[in-house]
Amino acid sequence: MKRLVIIFAVLVFLYILSVFYRVSSGIIAPSLMADLHLTAETLGVLGGAFFYSFALFQVVLGPLLDRVGPRIVIPSCVFIGAAGSLLFGLAESFFVATIGRVLMGLGMAAVLMGSLKVFTLRFPRNSFSTLAGLFVSIGYAGSILAASPLAYVASKSNWRTTFIWTALLTAFLGVLSFLILSKGKAIPSDHTSTISEQPNLRASGRLILGSLSFWQIAAAAFFRYGTFVSLQGVWLGMYLMDARGLSPVQAGNVLIFLSIGNVCGGPMSGMMVDRGAYSEKQVVLTGLSFYCLALFSLTGVWNIESVQFYVALSFCIGFFHASGTLLFAHVKELFPISIAGTAMAWLNFCVMLGGAVLTTAFGKVIGLFPRTGSSYPPVAYKVCFLICFLCMAASLVFYAFSRAKAPVTRAPAP
Repeated sequence: MKRLVIIFAVLVFLYILSVFYRVSSGIIAPSLMADLHLTAETLGVLGGAFFYSFALFQVVLGPLLDRVGPRIVIPSCVFIGAAGSLLFGLAESFFVATIGRVLMGLGMAAVLMGSLKVFTLRFPRNSFSTLAGLFVSIGYAGSILAASPLAYVASKSNWRTTFIWTALLTAFLGVLSFLILSKGKAIPSDHTSTISEQPNLRASGRLILGSLSFWQIAAAAFFRYGTFVSLQGVWLGMYLMDARGLSPVQAGNVLIFLSIGNVCGGPMSGMMVDRGAYSEKQVVLTGLSFYCLALFSLTGVWNIESVQFYVALSFCIGFFHASGTLLFAHVKELFPISIAGTAMAWLNFCVMLGGAVLTTAFGKVIGLFPRTGSSYPPVAYKVCFLICFLCMAASLVFYAFSRAKAPVTRAPAP
């Protein structure tokens, strides 16, 4: 148990850094626009660059985790992420900063999926949903650090120093993960399969991508995370600064409650499933329905002036969004354990692609509106918030018809 706690702690610290990198461009957006001469469109590209490389790597990440193992894959990727953070901190142009973001995304791509694979291999089977919810919730401390703390540091020194130091910390944790994952063995009764039972890449791909339920889960995952991270990573903070006149630190104080909501909601969702009270699908449907309602509140249907309301709304958005973490547990239940890493990696591809596409797309939408200086009108942001609500609602209806449990009981032939 002590060894499992240490493994969990090292991995969750890496995930905190991964989440920090994802959303860190939002609160320092004014500084990035000034230092790198960005527009809303190029800011959206810069924010989305992390997610494009992160998403594309998921295609090969799953098979790598299933065949090579997380001990080699996680540290190797983390060192790439550290190099990207260093390059981003030293960047003097949009192009170099974008390359840094791409490397950060590529490097941190293995942290979540690799950790879920470790949970599948080394932890008791009936604890997976709780572990996944707790892991993701704690990881959202990274988005807390990327809110007002980052804004405060940037105001006192500069944003570049932060990314140079986080590069060093990331590299150190990469070494630590390699050392700690070398100890211990998998739990054979629950999780292992022989080499002869391992499906080939084509067979496992056909099984996963040929499932309608996978695509129903993937659609919900795409829009659930895409809408959330585009708000958290760039556009909600920009809206609060442009339309409501908040300072970067004040906007960061509001955005922190997105993360606090996630921290509270994730473990609660996981425990509801692992204790047998509800299925993964039931918890996800309920939580994301309330998430849709929270998004609707941002569309301008009500005239909201109170900062306290945005604080409460941010908490609710984060809290109900957290239930969507169970989409990974849901997809894991649909396929044999021998391709669990591949199935979850394909789902994570859709998750991160949502972050990439929507963050960039909203930048293009907002860029269509005239700006005054570096500020865009409130209606530009409200149009994006309306798109968030409509897309999320449609995907949730599609997800409602997905299969709750696996129709198959064995892996495809090798």
